[in-house]
Amino acid sequence: MNPVVLSFLSGDSLYFGAALLLLATISSSYLERRWILICRNVVALVALAMIVMASPPFPSYVDALFLGAFALWFILWNSSARGKTLLRLRLVVTVTFALLLFVLPAIELTHRAMPDIVGTPSDHLVVIGDSISSGIDSRVPAWPVVMQQMTGIPVKNLPRAGAGIVEAQSMARGIMPEDRVVLLEIGGNDMLAGGPSGEFEKALDALLKKVVAPGRTVVMFELPLFPDKVAYGQIQRRLATRYGVWLIPKRYFIAVIAGANATSDGLHLSDDGTRRMASLVTRTLSLVLQPPPKAANSPKVPAVRCCSNKFTLCHFV
Repeated sequence: MNPVVLSFLSGDSLYFGAALLLLATISSSYLERRWILICRNVVALVALAMIVMASPPFPSYVDALFLGAFALWFILWNSSARGKTLLRLRLVVTVTFALLLFVLPAIELTHRAMPDIVGTPSDHLVVIGDSISSGIDSRVPAWPVVMQQMTGIPVKNLPRAGAGIVEAQSMARGIMPEDRVVLLEIGGNDMLAGGPSGEFEKALDALLKKVVAPGRTVVMFELPLFPDKVAYGQIQRRLATRYGVWLIPKRYFIAVIAGANATSDGLHLSDDGTRRMASLVTRTLSLVLQPPPKAANSPKVPAVRCCSNKFTLCHFV
């Protein structure tokens, strides 16, 4: 997949765009020549595009506030009018807009760090998902199978290729009371199908009601977003907070598929990709998953060690 597109999907472009726009904002007071002002406008619009394409799932009122502040700043600094009132208004709007460019990326930054997922320890994992977790090529083992081979931790893999949130509700019937750790990798097909976000919210709410239970740790992959699909990310975060579901920030999945030879078609995992995904999940759930006790005569299963860098693959020991 194109590195620029991956930068947008991971949300990385938010920070470069915010820094660029902040530079244009602060420097406006010192720019006088017309051609420099035109360059500033171009830089500001490009920076805004980078922020929008990063698709941070802020509440809608925050988006409206930010875009309104940008529009007002852009109009005032391109106005040919003069006067003390305009100068004061420019100052107020510039300071307000600059604060937004600091505060909003800082808020989003709190959603980009991998949380330390804790809960009741379990000796196995249950996965509900779509073709990312079930695989589409019988010659390439699905990442849950690879994870089980790497760690010796049993994985109950329930995904189906092409599944959406509604289908995931039927998968949830396979969860037993003794299943204490459940991973949800689902929702991408709903988003790509372009269904109403309201229907997505109802379906996800119904799924979480089935899956979430006392003493159970539920973890969900955050969806990489496009600007017209921001509502899906807003819904995920809102329902995750309501039900106490842990979210794996979207940039980690993007880091998996961005690796060399990690996918077969830009999205679905290759052999290398399944190992990267298995390593990511192993590292992420390391505090709540523990291998089952080994029988005295059972063959030794290679353990897996993950370094502290969450983007680094695990290796056998």
